[in-house]
Amino acid sequence: MTYLPTIIIVGGPAGTGKTTAASNLAKHYNCPYIEGDTLHPQANIDKMSKGIPLNDDDRWDWLIKLTQVTVQECQASQNNMAIVTCSILKKAYRQLIETTGKPIDFKFVFLFASFDELVNRVENRKNHYMKSDMVKSQYEIMEVPQGDELVVNGGNCLTIDTTQKSMDVIYKEIVDNLNLS
Repeated sequence: MTYLPTIIIVGGPAGTGKTTAASNLAKHYNCPYIEGDTLHPQANIDKMSKGIPLNDDDRWDWLIKLTQVTVQECQASQNNMAIVTCSILKKAYRQLIETTGKPIDFKFVFLFASFDELVNRVENRKNHYMKSDMVKSQYEIMEVPQGDELVVNGGNCLTIDTTQKSMDVIYKEIVDNLNLS
């Protein structure tokens, strides 16, 4: 197990498998899991429920709260780890989380898929406020980590294309490439 306080943020647009992957990681690492969507203020939920995409101003306070709650959970856990789901669609969002959460070690797992697959997955969800028409807005602003953000280049982001992959394959890819014991 890692010795530095570590938070793994599983992100990407709606329909990529964030919740399932994060749940599996929390079991694997025996640590708390926080569903980031539960921390949205009611105004954000109402907006998304009406099919209105969130903008940056809607997200900043949510991202700060999400980071603060997750840092507390991480520090309170027995092994100084926590897992959280959050779309982290833009590089600026990932940077805000890191700055707000210092000195925690953040690992970002960015899941993405083809637009058509995401729409299909979201259309088949039940009891979720994020509807398929909202996928387009997330897909359009999505900044898949690249360059020096990537783990393979010394950064802290791992990207996984989930298109036509089972959750077992996705999970194995994450665990094998995060380089955590």
